[in-house]
Amino acid sequence: MGASSVVINVYDLCDWNYWLYCCGCGGIFHTGVEVHGIEYAYGGHEYDISGIFATNPRDAPGPVVWRESVVVGDTHMGPQEVQDLVQSLGNKYKGRSYHLLQRNCNHFSEELVWRLCRQRLPSWINRLAGLAVFLHCLLPASWVPPLKTPSSTMVSGGQHQEDEQANLLANGFQQPSFDRSPSVSA
Repeated sequence: MGASSVVINVYDLCDWNYWLYCCGCGGIFHTGVEVHGIEYAYGGHEYDISGIFATNPRDAPGPVVWRESVVVGDTHMGPQEVQDLVQSLGNKYKGRSYHLLQRNCNHFSEELVWRLCRQRLPSWINRLAGLAVFLHCLLPASWVPPLKTPSSTMVSGGQHQEDEQANLLANGFQQPSFDRSPSVSA
C-alpha cells in the first residue's frame, strides 16, 4: 500500500481568532487529524473512557467553523493500522482527562501526527494554550481550570488511591507525554 496524506483540519472556536492570530497569540482552535478519509479528534466528557471520536473530514461537531487544512506529511500505515493506533491512544486520551490547557484536542492531534508521520503541528495552533499555562496566574480563575501536577501518593500494588486518581482525571491534570525520538517505530 502506498503512502496516505496526513492532514490537520483546523477550526475556529471563536469569532475573534483573527485578532488573536494577528497579535501573535495564535487563537482558540479545535483540530482533527484526517487520514484515509476519516478525521480523528479528541474531546472531553465525564466518563473514564476514550474521548477520541471520528467524523467526516472538515465536519467537526459543535459550534466550530472550519478554518483551513494543513498537510503535514504522509503515513505508510494502512486504515486498520491507523484505527488500531487511535484505539490504543484512547486509553490515554480519556474523556475525563481532558483539560482546556494541558490536554486538549491539539495535544491529541500533535501526538497522533507524530506517530503517523514524525511531524509536528504548526506552532500557532496551540500557542494560546501554552501562553495561558505560562501566564495562568494573571488570568481570572473563572476562565480556566486550575493547573496541578499528578499526586505521587501510592497504595499497595503501585496504584494511586481511587479518589485521588478520579480527581486528577476529572480535572485533567496529567501533562501529555510521548516519545518524540526518531528511533521509535510507528
